[in-house]
Amino acid sequence: MTSKGQQVTEVIEGLGLGMAAVGTTRVTNDRVDLERALSHAWSGWAHRGDYPLIERAQKPGNELRAGISGSSRRTNAAVVWRESGDWYVVDIALVNRTPEEAARFVGSRPLEEWKLLAELFLGAVNPGDVPVSDVKV
Repeated sequence: MTSKGQQVTEVIEGLGLGMAAVGTTRVTNDRVDLERALSHAWSGWAHRGDYPLIERAQKPGNELRAGISGSSRRTNAAVVWRESGDWYVVDIALVNRTPEEAARFVGSRPLEEWKLLAELFLGAVNPGDVPVSDVKV
């Protein structure tokens, strides 16, 4: 069985891949807004049961946000979240890789499932009051 940290890393890398695949690579870094959106996405994602150590956490959104905030320090990541001003910017760290190609390096889940998580997340982080940039990758 994998550790909670490994599960969090896979989910936040997968979420970043899903975001890049749908064309959005930048979101607010506001802690409250981010945790709210992560909690919403997590509770609505059909595959959350595959990550039991996150699922059992008292606040899964907090666990995932902490993983995002520590992501830029990881050196062996396929996807990192970098803080830039008031934003987190998703960066596919594998040189010259599309989200489809990078997905092979993030667990065994297909990109389509990460895109579903990303759509849930982006729908909650941008209900009209939190800016999201549509930066194409």
